[in-house]
Amino acid sequence: MKAAILEDRLKIVVREVSDLRPGPDDVLIEARFTGICGSDIHAFKGLHPFRKPPVILGHELSGTVLEMGKEVKGFHAGDRVTVLPLIPCGRCIHCERGKENICLNKKVPGVAGWLGTFAQYFLSKPSLTFRLSEKTGLDIAVLAEPLAVGIHSVYKQGRVKAGDKVLILGAGTIGLLTALAAKEAGAGEIAITDLFDLNLTVGRELWGAIPYTAREGLEDVILKDHPEKFDVAFLCSGAPATVKQAINLTRRGGRIVVTGMFLEPVPLELTAINLNELEMIGSVVYNHDDFKKAVGWIDSGSFNLKRLITHIFPIEKAEYAMNLLIEHREDAIKILLDLKK
Repeated sequence: MKAAILEDRLKIVVREVSDLRPGPDDVLIEARFTGICGSDIHAFKGLHPFRKPPVILGHELSGTVLEMGKEVKGFHAGDRVTVLPLIPCGRCIHCERGKENICLNKKVPGVAGWLGTFAQYFLSKPSLTFRLSEKTGLDIAVLAEPLAVGIHSVYKQGRVKAGDKVLILGAGTIGLLTALAAKEAGAGEIAITDLFDLNLTVGRELWGAIPYTAREGLEDVILKDHPEKFDVAFLCSGAPATVKQAINLTRRGGRIVVTGMFLEPVPLELTAINLNELEMIGSVVYNHDDFKKAVGWIDSGSFNLKRLITHIFPIEKAEYAMNLLIEHREDAIKILLDLKK
């Protein structure tokens, strides 16, 4: 099969690798689309904590079932599917508490022999494989994974409730889908910040988010419009400057959710957290019910998620696509690789 392999920092090579064969409890999927995630960019730049070259990156996928192992029940060849890309151990204390997303021994694509999704085929488990409605486009289905991130962040960690005022710092794919989740959770007002006009425009058009361009004096501008500050703030970009912004723009007794991956140490104003009794909590990926909810939302057809997909490239242009996102030579939000081209 053809795969895009990160061979070294900033170097992706597309070549043939050994075909996959399903084990007794495996589902073999013929991949159609895969999405490029921020964590893939981190790995491409040599900054990811555990995805290291040589490695097949990617963990967002849609496609069709090609073959099943002899122990697999309930699936048929041709089923249109997406995949929850996380295998928990089921034995550690976190799994026992229903927090498989922080399992001590979880397995994810690109690590421990589980090949990533930048390839023509992918092996999944039945419990991780979700059938799609016939009406759901396979391009849109790729967004189930980042949408599940936003759902987990908003419902489980942010605990957003009806009427809450929400601030989202960073309007990339995760930030925009966090805005959708916040709106569905009943947020009364959503403000969103970013460097790029297209991202802010999409957030405003789709979810009614109030856009703010990230620039010098951003906090003063937002405070002028929202002197009462926000109930919940979501850090979705990983930009160090957003941490101070979140602390200063969250009301007393409010909550800050760290969803983005911060790759360098960030100083914290602990006195402000202390005196304002702010809660700061992490959020990492999702649990099975979060992913199921994401697939349900996508299958409902109620949301114009296609607006987030700005580019689709063949697998041979994987390196080009990575660099486009890094350099931002043109407007881009979500970039997919079409694995059949």
